[in-house]
Amino acid sequence: MIFGLEHIVSAGLMSLASIYSCPQVQPGPVYIQTRNGTPKYYYHVPSAQLGNFQIDTTFSRHDNEIYVVGGVTQGKILISRQIQMNIMSMRGVDAHCASIKQIQVVLDYQPDVYIANEYRPGTCRYNTTMQHEVQHVNLDIITLNEFIPRIQANIQRAVNSIPPMQPVTKNQLPQVQEWIGQQVQAAAQNAIAEMDQVRRARHQRIDNREEYTRLSNACAHEPNPIPVPGQPQRRR
Repeated sequence: MIFGLEHIVSAGLMSLASIYSCPQVQPGPVYIQTRNGTPKYYYHVPSAQLGNFQIDTTFSRHDNEIYVVGGVTQGKILISRQIQMNIMSMRGVDAHCASIKQIQVVLDYQPDVYIANEYRPGTCRYNTTMQHEVQHVNLDIITLNEFIPRIQANIQRAVNSIPPMQPVTKNQLPQVQEWIGQQVQAAAQNAIAEMDQVRRARHQRIDNREEYTRLSNACAHEPNPIPVPGQPQRRR
């Protein structure tokens, strides 16, 4: 019996499984496809609100430094899957053997880029902030592509570790498929969680004092439209 499916198997099917058995078939391959969505850009949020967004990076600030937030990038990965099953039905009885033919997993990367509404298109601060945020998007894509083999291997291991399947009724086949999908989803999420640790470390190399200083110096000739109380100021 498949571990985790006991609650859908009736007592009658338990006795059925004692009479009939399913051939043990090695699960089919897992394929991974990625879709890198076009970034969605948002220009309506003021800097003060962007400063409240939860981000993955941080750095220590000196007492005489004041930073304002000119842009934020938030990327998410949506997981979808399509599971193809081989079904062998036993003659004369409502008993069916299911095996995994193949699994297609799609990882859909969707980045949202926010530019503070104080920064107007065509200005130095708008352009440099946009370039900085695009670095984050590109780094997400590079990291995801790099981790595809690990994600695929993690899902394949999870699928291969599914215990031998026993006969189920026709009505229970969708539940079996859904349970397998849950194992695929969990394995993908675990692998992506490991990837996120690497991704955060890489983003930290972009979000640092040196980069913020470079951005400020690049637009030193242009007044910063974001109001900041206190002096002296170093503005991102």
